[in-house]
Amino acid sequence: MSDAPDVVDAHIHLWDPFRTPRASSPFVRALGRHPALMQRVVQRLSPPEALAFLGNPRFVLNRYMPTEHRARAGARLRDYVHVEAGYVALPPLGAARESRWLRTLRDGPRGVVGAADLTSRFLPQLLDAHQREHPGFRGVRDKLAFSEAPGVKSWAAAPARCERLAFRRGYALLGERGLSFDAFVYSPQLDELARLVEAHPETPVVLCHLGTPVALEGPFGGLGGTRAARHEVATRWRAGLQRLAASPHVRVKLSGMLMPVVGFGFHTRPAPPSASELYERLGPHLRFALETFGPERCMFGSNFPIDAVSTTYDALLEALERTMRDMALDPDAQRAVLADTARRFYRL
Repeated sequence: MSDAPDVVDAHIHLWDPFRTPRASSPFVRALGRHPALMQRVVQRLSPPEALAFLGNPRFVLNRYMPTEHRARAGARLRDYVHVEAGYVALPPLGAARESRWLRTLRDGPRGVVGAADLTSRFLPQLLDAHQREHPGFRGVRDKLAFSEAPGVKSWAAAPARCERLAFRRGYALLGERGLSFDAFVYSPQLDELARLVEAHPETPVVLCHLGTPVALEGPFGGLGGTRAARHEVATRWRAGLQRLAASPHVRVKLSGMLMPVVGFGFHTRPAPPSASELYERLGPHLRFALETFGPERCMFGSNFPIDAVSTTYDALLEALERTMRDMALDPDAQRAVLADTARRFYRL
């Protein structure tokens, strides 16, 4: 439709394992001409919890660049935000090389969320380096997602990092610099995150992936094996979102809910779900987030190519738009979710 509103995708990951240093780069450079063999080797050598999180390693073994993203997203995509994506670099300042690489890309991102260790004593210098390397550098993601369940990949080295004094000093520095924080946690950590954001209202923060409710929709990693267990996940997750929403400076990304860790299981099917099925299954969760935060604090993010293991871009977007229509959101509210909230938050 020619009158369909623009889309600003608030959460994607770009990478090229052939040309930039990633965890997958050694496999790709050695076996890239033999993709079937490469995938078998990766599946044999990778930790099982990492494979389970991805659902299919081919999405990190292949390049994902602006041309690939625009091909999936279509003509409505106006701008997008790249969120740090495992660029392997030596500390303390090497993470800024990802920002430098992004600046070299044709049709690269307008907004960049870079990697940084908020506990590092070199954090001020790293933030300076990110800002020098890319004019669209807007904030940091220091991954906090941690699970005690052995079948669930932990992205943080230890639990409760955001309660450490050094982390809180770094988090406060972001606010002082006019930078934002992208919060990637699992849903049992939402109260922990809420304590952080309540203590530092001066730092803009956006919750990635609706708080990533592990095993919300089905068993994953040894969790959510019964209906009662999944009900408990849902109850705690919703309460955590409501607590975060009470802090008016918190935004939320409608993204990442089709990662395998949430438990839908769509990645195991021979074909992705239709937009109608996504609307039926995912729509109630999107609606809860929209009602809890309000559309002016919600932003669409595809989390591609990670969520591409479970859905097409068109189906994902249509499920969201149908949910908003069912809620009778007016055109301004729909534009906020699809583009304007991200534009304001990331100053695009």
